[in-house]
Amino acid sequence: MIAGGGTAGHVNPAIALARAMSDDDVSFIGTASGAEASLVPAAGFPLEKIAVVGFDRAKPWLLPRTGARAAGAVVGARRLLERARPDVLVGMGGYVSLPAVLAARSLNAPVVLHEQNIVFGLAHKVSKPFAAKIAVSFEDTLEAAGAKGVYVGNPVAPEFATFSKEALRERALERFGLDPARRTLLVFGGSQGAKRINESAHGLLDAWAERGDVQVLHVAGRLAYAQLKQGASRGSSSRLLYELVEFVEDMPLAYAAADLALCRGGATTLAELAVVGLPAIVVPYPYHRDRQQERQARVAERAGAALVLDDSATTTASVAQIAAALLLDDAKLKEMSQSFLALGRPDAAQRLAHVVREVA
Repeated sequence: MIAGGGTAGHVNPAIALARAMSDDDVSFIGTASGAEASLVPAAGFPLEKIAVVGFDRAKPWLLPRTGARAAGAVVGARRLLERARPDVLVGMGGYVSLPAVLAARSLNAPVVLHEQNIVFGLAHKVSKPFAAKIAVSFEDTLEAAGAKGVYVGNPVAPEFATFSKEALRERALERFGLDPARRTLLVFGGSQGAKRINESAHGLLDAWAERGDVQVLHVAGRLAYAQLKQGASRGSSSRLLYELVEFVEDMPLAYAAADLALCRGGATTLAELAVVGLPAIVVPYPYHRDRQQERQARVAERAGAALVLDDSATTTASVAQIAAALLLDDAKLKEMSQSFLALGRPDAAQRLAHVVREVA
């Protein structure tokens, strides 16, 4: 059984692991409100649900109520595990992971943890003593994992692991209405979008209005799309090709169309960029207490695969200058792509599956 959820950053690697274990019986524990509620059934795996809420560290007065709900979640998870009797429980993080881990240990079921981010989340910090193995996505995290730690990378879907830009590029350009003679900047900030990135990219309509050598594929996210769409129309005098879309289900196609990405620094995003070898300008989310996205992005920057741009410094002017210089530098783009590929772990799901089977 795999426990974890809340955000797609926890759920998608979990689904990638499940798909790598096709010869095994795999099911999930999650909630009715997290990303897992839709993503797991859509991927074809059974999802057992428990009621649990996360702890907001900015509101410590809610701790007693959260603690009571967490205790109830452990009882609920234990009932599920007693019925399923899994050979191993895999905790992928998120607030649903901890009660499942505690329930598993109360039944003497072994536990494997996988941490997607470069720093341990709260659930995994508490769960570490109960784990037989702790798999990590970044080598920098091994020290914190201790003697139980094993570096496997962050699992990505097979569509990314077997990615071929050459095979997909023609179809990708046609799908998004892009010009094969131009260089493409792919802009995205996750399923909901990212305000600073969206605003800066939208401004390229004016900043690059006279450019006929570049184009923008802007994935705005569901929250920002309608507003940006209103201002996306420009007169026929504009030479820039700017394609605004709300959401892309088939991200390998978007990557195949692109020469450079402008994006956040989430662990899953960086793992996908690495396995497809797409150079990036990374704008880390600035409000995490542990600065996890910045630290993750710096790993790619030190390797020569990406440039890190602070959220506060992300403007249309800075994006236009940096992106234009990179897009027209063939040698630099090739060097960054090769550096990202060297960081990539396309077999991370298989490596994690091997750890899970060993513990089971």
